[in-house]
Amino acid sequence: MPSTATDPKSANQHPPIQRGQRGIAPLFFLLRPHQWAKNLLVLLPVILSHTWSNRAIASNALLATVCFCLTASATYIFNDLLDIHSDREHAHKKLRPLAAGTVTTRTAIGLAAALLAAAVFLAIRLPVSFGLMLVVYFVATVLYSLYLKTKVILDICTLAGLYTIRLFAGGAATQIPISEWTAAFAMFCFLGLAAVKRYAELQASSQTGDVNNRRGYEQVDKSTVQVFGLSSMVMSVLVLVLYLRSPEVTLLYRHSEMLRLICPVLLYWFGRIWIVAGRGIMHSDPIIFALRDRTSLITAAVIMSIGFACR
Repeated sequence: MPSTATDPKSANQHPPIQRGQRGIAPLFFLLRPHQWAKNLLVLLPVILSHTWSNRAIASNALLATVCFCLTASATYIFNDLLDIHSDREHAHKKLRPLAAGTVTTRTAIGLAAALLAAAVFLAIRLPVSFGLMLVVYFVATVLYSLYLKTKVILDICTLAGLYTIRLFAGGAATQIPISEWTAAFAMFCFLGLAAVKRYAELQASSQTGDVNNRRGYEQVDKSTVQVFGLSSMVMSVLVLVLYLRSPEVTLLYRHSEMLRLICPVLLYWFGRIWIVAGRGIMHSDPIIFALRDRTSLITAAVIMSIGFACR
């Protein structure tokens, strides 16, 4: 798989949708299926607790992931409806189905309603606590689209919260408690990734001249966002170091001392994505970037190999 970082022209582009195109393709693109990868965070509690071999737990985790994919797609449609006019002025977002006129507003609203209905239908098969987490995610996403995305720093905190909610929702669906260590690591790590997302947008706008009127940032804020994100990522590694010294780790791993090798690997990856973002070739979503970038995938494979070797 070629590295995304070597193709600056395509880093933030979406699959082209031609004006006037009709049929299934624009509807499918409206769902933003490439964003579903973020919902794999719902599976993390099962992976971290080593319970993926339990069929009931794994089944609940997969069902919860599907619920989040459906709900997330509905919120993406809602966001596109709100941003339809500004998207038409954007170099790449003007290709989105609503902005390009390939999907009507009525069709989009109907599709979003159907997705939410399907998510509710599936969610009732899971614990009530998961349903509450799904509602919190939906409400927070709507508030983000309506208001919070315009507030400096608060928007980054909200994005990090949306990532973290997926983690806790996975724990709720499988009845696996999320430890304080995991929650702290996730909070700082996701704050850093959310800051990368906003920094990448600022960097791209400085190169293309596009201005997003619904954001509260200016070009002079780039250095502040960068420091905020980098410090958050370093804090997440510090939390991981402290966690690896705790008694809980020895219960899950026979060679827990080797897990410390993960820390320099993470620091390398964090530093690299900021270099990529600074060069203006970061994808608009760092998690999507990581799933498409060869070096990031190799880094993830190294971390997983260390984890398996320590068991």
